[in-house]
Parts: sequence; C-alpha cells; structure tokens
Amino acid sequence: MKTIPTARRLAALLILASSLCHAHANPPADDAAPAAWLDGAPVHALTLRALRHQALDQPGRPSAEAVLADIVADRLQARWSRSRFSAAQLYPASTVGFAPSVMVDERLVGLLRSMHASELDAAVRALPGATLDGAIEAAYPLAAGTLERLFGTPGALRLGYDIDAAQAALAAGTPLLRYRLGGAAPVTLSLLDIYRRQNVQGRMEFFNRNHDFIVRQARLRVAGLFVLDWATRRFGAPAVADLRQALDEQETVRGAMRLYGLADGAEAHSPLQAALARQVTQAEIGAFYQAHKEQFRRTDRVKARHIRVGSEALAQRIVAELAAGKDFGLLARRHSLAPSAPRGGELGWVMQSDAPDWLAALALQQPAGKVSSPFRAPVGPGAPATWDILLVEQRREGFYPPGSETVRYMARKAIAHERARAEFAGARQALVRAARAWPTPKAAGAAGAP
Repeated sequence: MKTIPTARRLAALLILASSLCHAHANPPADDAAPAAWLDGAPVHALTLRALRHQALDQPGRPSAEAVLADIVADRLQARWSRSRFSAAQLYPASTVGFAPSVMVDERLVGLLRSMHASELDAAVRALPGATLDGAIEAAYPLAAGTLERLFGTPGALRLGYDIDAAQAALAAGTPLLRYRLGGAAPVTLSLLDIYRRQNVQGRMEFFNRNHDFIVRQARLRVAGLFVLDWATRRFGAPAVADLRQALDEQETVRGAMRLYGLADGAEAHSPLQAALARQVTQAEIGAFYQAHKEQFRRTDRVKARHIRVGSEALAQRIVAELAAGKDFGLLARRHSLAPSAPRGGELGWVMQSDAPDWLAALALQQPAGKVSSPFRAPVGPGAPATWDILLVEQRREGFYPPGSETVRYMARKAIAHERARAEFAGARQALVRAARAWPTPKAAGAAGAP
C-alpha cells in the first residue's frame, strides 16, 4: 500500500468521519472495524464515534472531521511525548490525584455509559435479580486482625498512606468480592486491587478501616468491569483497547502541554518555558516592547484627595454622605485627621514609582470619579487604627519604561510562551506530515485515493 500525499491522505482520512459518527445505532460490526490505518495500525470506528460523542459538549461542538484529525495527531504526538519525557514528568505525582491508568479507566467507563446507557441498563436487568449484585458470587468479610496488620491503628498520625511490600502481599491475598461476567470464569478482587485504585483521600479511608467505603469501592469496580465486559463482547476487544489507547493518548498530550506551560494554569510551573525565557536577549525584549507597546500601558500618575478618620463607623458614615452628594473637600476639612485636611484632603499628583507607599499604591489603582470604600491603614503594633477614603479626580496614562524590570519580566514570559507554543504545534504538524496514514478501502474509494 503506497503512501498518499499529505493533503490527499488527510482528506481521505477525514471524509470518513461524517458517515461513521452521525448514527449511534450502527451495527456492532461497524464499530469493531477500523476507520483508518495509521503507520500500519488501525484507528477503530468505535474510537472515532466515542470521541465525537465526547466532543459534543465542547465549545463550538467540533466537527467529526476535526475529531478524527485530533485522534490521528494525538496518537502521533503521544509517541513523540513519551520519547522525550519520562512517565514521572508527564504524570507528576500528586497528593490528591489518581494513578494515570485509573483515570483513563474511569474516563473509558464513563464515556461508554454515556453513549450506551439504555443498552447497559437492559444488560443489568438481564442479570439475576435484575441488579449488578447478580454478577457477584461471594462477598468476603474483612477480619479486624488483618486490617490492623495492614493499616495499623486507625486515626494514628501518619506522614503518608502507603504500604510496604509485606503489606502489599497480605493485601493481595485478602479477597473482597468474587464476581462472574458473561460466560467467563469467576474472578476475585483483592484488597490490593481496590487499594491501588485510590487517591490519597481513598487510602486514608483504608487506613481508618472504613469497611463500608472499602466494600463500596469494590462494588464500583465490579460495575466498571461490567461495562467494559459488555463493550468488549459488543464491539470486540481490539476496538475497546483502541478507544482506551486514544483516551490515554489524550492524557499524555495534556501532560506534555503542562510541561510546555500550555495547559491552563501550567505556565508559571513550566521548566521548559523558564529555560526559554532565560534565552531571550535584551534586543528581543526591545523588539517585543516596540511591537506590543499597548501591553505595557500603566497609570503614570493620579490627582487624588483623601479623608483619614479614627473609626470605621465614621468612615462608613462619610462614604454614605458622599454617595448622597456631599462635597468631598468639605467633609475632609470637617473630619480628616491627615495633614491634608485644610486643603480639602488634596494629595496633589501621586506619581508612579518603583516602591510607592501603601496610600499611593491604592490611589494609583482607583478608578477616576469614584469614592473608594474605607481602607484600614497598615499601622504598627500599638499605633491607633485609622481608615482612609480616596477619591481620584484625574488619571494620566503612560507606559512602563522599556528598560524596567516589569518590561523584562513580561516580555520574556510572553516570548517564551509563544516559542513553547510554536515548538509544540510545529512538532504536531511535522508528525502528521510525516505519518503513513490510509483510510479503509471503503473510505479510500469514496475519496478517490489510489
């Protein structure tokens, strides 16, 4: 099979999406079949349909063609990401998170439930007793002595909630439930099977010997396995495995995006962006400043008045009087304790500086023509408390100086972010261009591909 040139190859891949994604009631054989081939491996129709379903609630509701293009690109970029970064980098340890494989399992089960709720409900009703309990053949009691050997005294102060090799071996030999799905042989879930699927909050419940929680987690696991067994029998193991792989690849690409500082909230914690920022030269900062000067606008000075009083109650009363139309200068002369009181509270022009005092900093942030709420002054221990009310009468806008630390910081950060984005997006585009991808014969014929 010869490689289709890039534009035609992608067109041939994408032409499939509409016909495969519009109907949810396709025969099982359609979902079990490959929708396309990528570097000799299939992309199953189930994966395409499921990720199209997943994308329906995204902003703009991406088209089927866009979803298929993302599946292909994510598959390629996940391989690229794993070749560049370790699992620890892509999936950093979290004190509250689940293991990556557990997260993917939960996403897979949730997606299948969302797509096939009525069929799964019917499958449950076909079990003995018409509930999932019909799949459970035995439930084993948890002996108090075993739990104490595993998790120690409940409520004890701990630095972590991990078990050692000996405890893991004991947990692996401690059965919780025996279940049977379809015509398969019965399977026993151990305490270790369920413990390993918990985040830190869940493990705390194990160490606290919360019997009800442990049993509930075991039953939830059986419920998830029931969904996977049903999907495997309906669509085939390769199709379900391909969908799981696609979800795992999405997580891998998200992990790489976090490393590049391109995910929400990840920018400040990206070592890659930090390294790129250190490489930015002063000449590049100057060029960025000239090209994006509006980003460096600031308030250079404000003309302001203030009133300082010795109680919050009086400050609130003055604010109410000002809202009713009383003159600011008159009230300043009448009530203010500040040296500016004889001048009607006039502070004059408050200038921007590298280290403005607290009152100047507040004045520079206030909108013009609006009386502020009372601010309690940051006085030292033993000093009497005071409250200030500000009124900015005029503002003069300007720009941060091109050689200021603020400009250097903001410009380096912006340049580094753009370079990280360009590197990540460029890699994605190059991977797609270099890929060997074909549609299925049916789609190739529809696309007119050789």
